Amino acid sequence: MIPLDAEPSEAHKQEAIALILAGLGEAEIKIAASYTVPFFWTLGACNGSEMMKGGSAFFLDTGERIFAVTAAHVVEKCLQDTRSKAFIQCMIGSNRGRSIPFHLGDRLIDGHHDIDIATFWMTPEEIQRTGREVLRGYYHPRWPPPLPQVDRGVTYCGFPGNSRRWLARREIVFGIVAMAGVASSSNETSISILIEREHLLQVLGDGSMPENYDFGGISGGPLIAVVQTPTVRSWMPAGVIVQGPNPSGVDGESISGLEIIKARPMHFIKPNGEIDLARWQQTHF
Repeated sequence: MIPLDAEPSEAHKQEAIALILAGLGEAEIKIAASYTVPFFWTLGACNGSEMMKGGSAFFLDTGERIFAVTAAHVVEKCLQDTRSKAFIQCMIGSNRGRSIPFHLGDRLIDGHHDIDIATFWMTPEEIQRTGREVLRGYYHPRWPPPLPQVDRGVTYCGFPGNSRRWLARREIVFGIVAMAGVASSSNETSISILIEREHLLQVLGDGSMPENYDFGGISGGPLIAVVQTPTVRSWMPAGVIVQGPNPSGVDGESISGLEIIKARPMHFIKPNGEIDLARWQQTHF
């Protein structure tokens, strides 16, 4: 899905629709989806069934190192569950033989609760097995990339928990939410995208997004800035999704009456995968 500008002229609106229908909007959303991977773990129940928890992740190339990125609160929940007797396995990747089992505690590079970003390493062979691409960006070669501009295009993607389902034992289907819009706000500590349903236009998928849709599970997915120059249209890494609208009512995890995607800027990740705590502290003195 892709929202049009809130108050465009009719000519601009028709031009945007024409670009989307010509395949541009669909192509850019597919690009975001090509970088995003499920990050999940399973726990056993007393009746022999299995329960699944998780979030989203992506693989990032800073020019110095390639590693996986997700939200810190997803990692924290996983590590907490690994201490449970019911814990079975942590995995990254999609279904049908592309899920990579691994021990998260052995893979962590860095993470920070308040910044809500965590990084961990994966081998090139493991990344290839997931079938996902590595996010590099083709517009801004130096790290970190600049903040996305307000009212300019962005794409984002993740795997909501309510769209996961078991086909059979050990065979899982992950539903994906891949969308495009404009950055509503963009500052040193946070990037926000307001979902305006009255301006949504569906370009992918069979079903529409229901009211009060629970986005829980998209945390850790990538936010990508669309860059338009006089001669080329490209993209660059912009942020890590740390919060999406969900109707759970849990304090800190829902935004009553609003559908807002929040992301942490990419500049809090150092080229080597460590978290830039000093930069964060400078904004919270």
